[in-house]
Amino acid sequence: MGVWSYYFFLKLFLYLGKFIGFQVWPNLGFALALAWPLERRWLKVLRQVLAVPTGLVLLYHDSWLPPFQRLISQAGYLQQFSFAYLLELLGRFVNPLALLGLGLLFAVWWLLGQRLRMGTFAVLGILLVPLSQQLGQSLNLRLAPSATATAAPAVAGASVGAAAAETAVTDTRPADSAELNSALEDFYRREAGRQLKLNAPASPAPAFDVIFLHICSLAWDDMDYVGEGKPALLDRFDIRFSNYSTAASYSGPAAIRLLRSGCGQTSHAALYKPAAPECYLFNALGQAGYQPQLLMNHDGHFGDFLGDLREGGGLKVPAIDNRSAPVKMRAFDDSPVYGDLALLSSWLAQRPAEGPPVALYYNTVSLHDGNKLVGAPKSGVRDSFRQRLQLLFSDVGQFLDQLQASGRKAVVVLVPEHGAAVRGDRMQISGLREIPSPAIALAPVAVKLIGLAAPPQDGPLTVSAPTSLFGLSSLVARFIERSPYGTEPPLLADYLRELPQTEFVAENDATVVMRLRGNYYLRNPDQSWAEYSTEP
Repeated sequence: MGVWSYYFFLKLFLYLGKFIGFQVWPNLGFALALAWPLERRWLKVLRQVLAVPTGLVLLYHDSWLPPFQRLISQAGYLQQFSFAYLLELLGRFVNPLALLGLGLLFAVWWLLGQRLRMGTFAVLGILLVPLSQQLGQSLNLRLAPSATATAAPAVAGASVGAAAAETAVTDTRPADSAELNSALEDFYRREAGRQLKLNAPASPAPAFDVIFLHICSLAWDDMDYVGEGKPALLDRFDIRFSNYSTAASYSGPAAIRLLRSGCGQTSHAALYKPAAPECYLFNALGQAGYQPQLLMNHDGHFGDFLGDLREGGGLKVPAIDNRSAPVKMRAFDDSPVYGDLALLSSWLAQRPAEGPPVALYYNTVSLHDGNKLVGAPKSGVRDSFRQRLQLLFSDVGQFLDQLQASGRKAVVVLVPEHGAAVRGDRMQISGLREIPSPAIALAPVAVKLIGLAAPPQDGPLTVSAPTSLFGLSSLVARFIERSPYGTEPPLLADYLRELPQTEFVAENDATVVMRLRGNYYLRNPDQSWAEYSTEP
C-alpha cells in the first residue's frame, strides 16, 4: 500500500476529530484494491494513476462539504464573489491545530513504517470504525439521562411559554434512522394542517403599521461569539423569542418562508412550488386593509433574491428606490450596501400622514459574510461582524426613537433570515451555511409596540417555548384582530397564550437538521442520518 496507508491514517485522524465523516465500505474496498499484490509494472502504474482521483473523490465524499451537484448548481454564484473574498474563504479551511496533528501523525507514521507494514494497521483501523461507532452508541444509551428539558438561550425578562419548555419531560436516548424519518414525516403532516386566520378587528381602533425588519445573518451563536450575547437593543422590545427557529440557512428560502408564514412549515422543495393563496402573509395583510411595501438596503440581484420575494413569496409590489442613500459597505460581490438608518428614516419621512396602514417588508444584508465597511481598516471575520452588528443595532435603535417621536403607531418585528455562522464548527467553516445547524437557525426575534399610551404592564416578555414562523405571523394576526391600541387593550401576555409552537426543523436544498428528544440530527443528501455535533 505504501504511502497510501498514510492517506487512511489521515482520514481516521480527521474522523476521530469529527472534522469529516467516514464511509467504511468504500474506504475498505479502496484500501484492499491498493493493497492487492500486482506483478506487472504497467498494472501498478495504472493503479496509482487511478488511485489519485479516486482518493480525492472519496475524501470529498467523506467530508461535510456540499455534494458535487450542489457546487455545480452554485458555480454561477461563486463566480460573482470578489477575488479577495474567495481567498478569504479558502483561508478559513486551514485549521492550525489540525495541521499540527497531521504533521505529528506523519512523523509517527514514517518512523513506524521503517519497521512495520503500515498498510495492515490502516486496514485494521478501518475495520475498527464500525466497532467504535457501536460502542459510542452504547455509551450514549448508558449515560443518557432518562429525561431532560430543551434548553433555550437565557434572556432577561418575564417568561411566557416557559412552562411548556421546562416541564415537558423528554427522553434523550439517541434515535435511529427509522424513528427520525417517522418523526420528520409527522412534523410535515402536523404543519400541513396549519393555516392562519387573519380576522378583521373585533372593534374599531386606531390604525397601526406593521414593519418587518428581516435581517440577514444574525443568530444567538453569532452574537455570543463576538461578545454581544445580551445586546441592549433587545431590552427595548416588548416581546422576545429565545427559542425561535428560522428553519433556513440561506436568504432566498428564508424570505419565502416568512412571506408564506400564513401556513405551516413545508419542506425546502415545496418552497418552489405554488402555495395556497392563504399562505401568503402579505396578501392576507393586504386583504386586511394594509398596503404592502418593499424596501431593501441592497439591489436584490444576487441569487435572484428579488425574484424569490415576488415569485416564491408573493410580494409583487415594486421595491422602493434606495439609490439615494449613502453606501455604508461593499458586499462580497462588491455591490453597494446602503445605510440602514438612512433608508428607514427616509421611508418614515415620506410616509403619508393619512391613508391606509402600511405593511413594510424591509430586508438588510448589513451583517452578511464578506461585507466591508467603507473607509474602515481591514479586520478579521470576528471583529468585522462585531463592528457591523453594533452599527446595525444602533441604526435600528435610532429608527425606533424616530418612530416613537413621530407619534405613529406601529408593530415592529425584528426577525433574522438565518445566522452568519461566524464561529463555524468542525463540520462547517466560518461563513459556510450548507448545513442549517442550530448555531445558524436559532435566532433572536423581538416585537416592539410603538405608540402605546403606556408601556405594557407585564413586559418585556420572553417566549421560551420552541417557536417559528407560523407562531410569529399568528402573533401579528392577533394584534390586528384585537388591537393593542384600542380603548381597552388586552394584557400583552394574553396575546401569547397558546401561541403556536414549532419544534426545530431547519432545511437546505440537500440537508435537514432536526431536534428530537433534546438531540440534533443531520439528514445527509444520501438520506442517511447522523447525530449532529454542536461542538465548535
